[in-house]
Amino acid sequence: MMRELDVTDRETAVQVLRLQRRAYAVEAQIIDNTALPPLRDTVDTLYDLE
Repeated sequence: MMRELDVTDRETAVQVLRLQRRAYAVEAQIIDNTALPPLRDTVDTLYDLE
């Protein structure tokens, strides 16, 4: 079951950011490009995605 996560909750945002960074780091390695914008996200920028 899928459910929407509330990234305005700071702890949720921190966990989402950790997962996002790990996933994009793998993608960046595969495509040999570390300049992917999501790798520069912070907890605060996740708030702006809402």
